[in-house]
Amino acid sequence: MKKYGFLLRIISILLCVFAVLSFVTTAVSAVGLEDIYRIGDVNLDGEINVRDVTAIQKHLAKIELLNEEMLSKADADYNLKISIRDASHLQLILSKIYVPLTAKKGVDISKHNGDVDMKKIKKAGYDFVMIRCGFGNNDTSQDDSRFEANVKKCEEAGMPWGVYLYSYALNTDDAKSEVKHTLRLLKGKKPTLPIAFDMEDADGYKKNNGMPSNATLVKICKTYLKGIKDAGYYPILYASLSWFKNQLNNEELLNTYDVWLAQWNTECTFKGKNLGIWQYGGETNYIDGNSISGVGVIDKNFCYKDYPLLIKNQGYNGWG
Repeated sequence: MKKYGFLLRIISILLCVFAVLSFVTTAVSAVGLEDIYRIGDVNLDGEINVRDVTAIQKHLAKIELLNEEMLSKADADYNLKISIRDASHLQLILSKIYVPLTAKKGVDISKHNGDVDMKKIKKAGYDFVMIRCGFGNNDTSQDDSRFEANVKKCEEAGMPWGVYLYSYALNTDDAKSEVKHTLRLLKGKKPTLPIAFDMEDADGYKKNNGMPSNATLVKICKTYLKGIKDAGYYPILYASLSWFKNQLNNEELLNTYDVWLAQWNTECTFKGKNLGIWQYGGETNYIDGNSISGVGVIDKNFCYKDYPLLIKNQGYNGWG
């Protein structure tokens, strides 16, 4: 009996190890290596390594020039030009002196999450936060009541944060008011993540008040995103995969602005080139559970760009 008991314990341990490895594999495949290494994978081999550093150095020395696709991945420091600083930045990443936000996990929150404990979120392994600042037109009654407190908590915890506004716009005039709403709440603040326009109809308001045509919805998005960018902030468009495929399926829109995709799934299937953030789960989460201990049910995201570096080096969000 003792012999069999020992064997059973060994089998039990092996099964636990297999379960952990299976989870890790699922989480990594969900992000997708082709997405993690969009920036920095200069030689297009699926990973960042010393060969990418060498490729940049050879290009700058005009020994072997990079093609267009390679050049799009060579701007490792996001300053819109290829220089020796890009090679140096990749060396910092490879030596683990600098850890980019790319492929890190984060959360998005609003007053509906209550009085969140940012330290518990950080301790659980989440490295950035998107905070709702409000909803709809520029009316103080439509500010998120926990926005200021959530920003303060992020700053105190050293958590990169960005902002989103839930849109109720039915026309471009409403969108302009929503721009003013967002800018009023951003005054005096310097977020290091994008400013998001949340385009959906979760509560049926748009449907019940005359759902705008797809063309109008696209114009609404362009109006808000352009208004935010013209004010010096880095914009991003949030919507579900269904909305991006149908209501917002506009080439100019999706090629001009970054995308924050809501798709609660085991993998991201969005095919656009400007994927910036993927919300992979909320109440339903197929990757790592729908909650954080001591915080509760919460939306979770993967980040595909090193936004703090991009925003600071390109002078957005007050960092110019």
